[in-house]
Amino acid sequence: MKGIIILINWVLCFGLLHGGDSFPTLLIMNHIESESVDILSNLNEDFSSGDLKFNGPEDDFFSPIDSLENPASGRMKLVRTLGNEFDVDYVLFNQIIDDSARFLLEGQMYNTRSGGMVRRRILDVTNYYKGQMNEMRLWIGDVLNAVNKDWAEYREMILFPDPETIVHDKTPAGAMARSLTVPGWGQAYSGKNLSAIAWFGLESSLAATILVFYSKYDRSKKAFNENTLLYEASSEQYEFDYYRTEGEKAWQRHKDYNNYMIYTAATAGTFWVVNSIHAYIVGPRPKKDILQKWDIIPPEKFQEE
Repeated sequence: MKGIIILINWVLCFGLLHGGDSFPTLLIMNHIESESVDILSNLNEDFSSGDLKFNGPEDDFFSPIDSLENPASGRMKLVRTLGNEFDVDYVLFNQIIDDSARFLLEGQMYNTRSGGMVRRRILDVTNYYKGQMNEMRLWIGDVLNAVNKDWAEYREMILFPDPETIVHDKTPAGAMARSLTVPGWGQAYSGKNLSAIAWFGLESSLAATILVFYSKYDRSKKAFNENTLLYEASSEQYEFDYYRTEGEKAWQRHKDYNNYMIYTAATAGTFWVVNSIHAYIVGPRPKKDILQKWDIIPPEKFQEE
């Protein structure tokens, strides 16, 4: 069922894993947008020393932390309340957002004594087979210093070890080359159909305008030649004056339409180049960053000195 929100109360003794003398406890809450709840049972098996209990979610955790006025201290009161309610030393909140092609895993770790965040990680990764469960294992295992090497090897086996070697079916250069050939083709190639129609329509209109100007230019040139011949064949003064005037008008129209053609052709050429650059900008850019990882807040010691 899509959009499952589950709170896991996981009281886990992990102090010895970090060489501590005491036994800190951890409350884990998960917000999972996934069609599968296998993550929960698998985590229970992977970290069997924990005691899994299910409770209602804390909605206040689901608003983006970066939207808070003070992200570092915005949840102090809530974290302290959870610490007292569940008698734990740390709260680990995980959120998975799935968009079919990729998913985002954000983890936030809080010290219930101070209420402050001590660790945060955002992981943006290709949605590989059972990837959400595996990435959750890796993140929680990293927090607990209990990562199973099989989990890391599974990620490396599924994902491309060198994203730069991936050959993509569609590229920005391919879009640009197509738009250099036919305006709008590159945009259509990239799935930008409205842009494709707009660019093709614009260039078609300019091309049609050039043809209209050429037609009028050609008629003006012929009219000039005809009036010149009639002027030379005239014998009366009024004929000289008439054909001379008509010839001068035709010559001026011939010059004007010639200039119109040049300006319109220059505009069409400029837009042709701009259209190609636009095709490159909006061209398909498959993610080469198959795996992105940020440690936004550097890990700190779990034990307060």
